Formats: sequence, C-alpha cells, structure tokens
Amino acid sequence: MYNAMKRITGTYFRVPDFTGLAAFYADLLGMKIIEEKPDCIAFSFDKSQNSLVFQKADVTDYCAGPNDFYWKVGITLQNLDEAVNYLQKNGQSINDPYQFRDIGYMTKITDPKGFSIELLQQGFEGNERVLDHNSLASGHVIADQATLAHITLRVSDLVTARHYFEGELGMRLMSIQSVNDRGFCLYFYSWNGEALPDPDLTAVANREWLWQRPYSLIELQHWEGLATQLSKTPVNQAGFDGFSFGDEATCVANRVSLPEILEIFMIS
Repeated sequence: MYNAMKRITGTYFRVPDFTGLAAFYADLLGMKIIEEKPDCIAFSFDKSQNSLVFQKADVTDYCAGPNDFYWKVGITLQNLDEAVNYLQKNGQSINDPYQFRDIGYMTKITDPKGFSIELLQQGFEGNERVLDHNSLASGHVIADQATLAHITLRVSDLVTARHYFEGELGMRLMSIQSVNDRGFCLYFYSWNGEALPDPDLTAVANREWLWQRPYSLIELQHWEGLATQLSKTPVNQAGFDGFSFGDEATCVANRVSLPEILEIFMIS
C-alpha cells in the first residue's frame, strides 16, 4: 500500500566541479541554494520539496547517451512561453515550446554540466496561466511559477520496474501515457493519495492535473522493444547518482542509490 505522507526529497548527481551551477540554477532559474559545502551544493525552488544535489567526485565530464538508464529531470511551469522568452533573452539556447501529442506543452534546456531539463507547462498549449508580475513572491519569472516535478528513468523490464516502485517502495501508479508509434509508454509514480480527476489511468483528462501537482514524480519511459539494451553511465563519469525520499511527518530521508537500482534492473 502506498504511503501518502512520503515524497521525493532529493535528486543526486556526481560532478567533477561546481563551475557554472550557481549561475544557472540560482541566478538564472531562481532556485535557492539550500546547502553549500566544499564537496556538495544543493538547489531547490522550495526547501520542503525536491532538490537537486550535486556532489563533487573524481569523475570526467558527463556525456549523455540515447540508451542511458537515466534521462532527465522535469520542471513544470504555469506559463512556459514567458519562461522561454526570459531564458532566450538571457542568452540561453532553447527551442520554442511545442505541444507533444496529448501529453504536454514542452521544451528542453541543458545545464552547464550537460544534464537535460524538460520544461513542461502545467496546462496544454493555450491553457497557460497569465502571470501577475506585481504579485510574484520573489519577482523571478521562473522561480515563482515552477515546481521541480519529475525524475525520468528509462526501463525495458516493466515487470521488474513495477515490482520495485510499487511493491518495494510502495509508490502509487498515477498515470499511463502510451506513445506506441514511437515504441514507448510512460508511467508516473508518487506516494500521494489524491483522487484522480478520472479513475482511468490512461485518461487524457488526468494529465494537466498531474502536471500541476506540487511534488515530484518518478517517470518511467518503458521501451517496449524486446531487443532494447539500456546502459548505465560509467562510474568514472559525471552522472545521475540516485534519489532520496522522506516521510513528511518525521523528515527522515531514505537514499535510493544508483547501484541499487541498476542491480535490481540488471543494467550493466
């Protein structure tokens, strides 16, 4: 049974240094630096929710691969066009948003270490919220409308993945979003017990509602081809290093390490 009191508290990365991270996450995106040590720096839009934790390690630069087990994190926004305009004016290389099927209005950006970030509007194209800039809490066009919302992992063994996230971690499957013509299906998990707008997990009616949740989700991109071979980022290279989750009542955090997940999914 899922525990509605639990939530994802941290997303971890190993990096060779912290060059450019504060300028990108704090200055550009408006996140707060919630921890800063010689070997660690962490950023979050809201300290009570998920954070991005970068830990210094003896590793080479990150090099993303199309078959990597780890894919991206996602940030949801009330008005994506305003955020993209702001980023472009601040010299960021970012494509204009587009509506991807009946899933979401989105685009992507890359951080200084090469990690991909999906920017996803909380409503479909045309369903953006008009921002009142006079009432923004901090006056930052991204930070005042954003949630650190997804950790996206690629899986080929759906049975093992579902047993782990549902059976071992006790998470709740909240949405199933098929993209069959591209050979994959998306599965979204959290511990929250909120009632869905439509009890059908495949219903499009649930999707905008899901993007508006004020907590992070695990997103699994299930590759449906039998011959799919996923790979891990070499341990001597910068990369995703797992996530943590905690109990809202006790604030006790549990770390799910990358080696633990890779062993369960038998990814070499």
